[in-house]
Amino acid sequence: PKRKMLREAEESLEVTMTKLRGAQAQLKEVEDKLAQLETDYNGAVTKQEQLTSEMAMCTVKLGNATKLIEGLGGEKDRWSATVERLGKEYELLPGDSLIAAGMVSYSGAFTGEHRANFENLWIKTEDKEKITHKEGCTLIGVLGDPVAIQSWAVYGLPN
Repeated sequence: PKRKMLREAEESLEVTMTKLRGAQAQLKEVEDKLAQLETDYNGAVTKQEQLTSEMAMCTVKLGNATKLIEGLGGEKDRWSATVERLGKEYELLPGDSLIAAGMVSYSGAFTGEHRANFENLWIKTEDKEKITHKEGCTLIGVLGDPVAIQSWAVYGLPN
């Protein structure tokens, strides 16, 4: 009888242990799944924080870009006016260049009075031949650099 009871107890123990192993296996699966979910959650929270930070940075950049574009609005007007002015000057360039070339080529050896007469003569000739040029075109106006000419005057050189 004791052996029978021992066998029954062992069989009962075996059944219970089998159930326990099954339950432990299920518990392990659930714990593994829970760990994976926690890892995924932590990754998602980190990514959310990163995206929030990037969004804040983009908002700042967008604000700066808006300020820059608004600030450059006046530059657009200035550049448009400059382009228009340069376009008009481009049309007058052949006549201006002709006067400057004549002055450089032919009037170097003469006095200031004769040079002024040559310049006036060439301007009248261009007007007669209908060659367009700037009003009051001069050699200094075409080829001169105002800053360099001012520095010459500071050093006592002729201008």
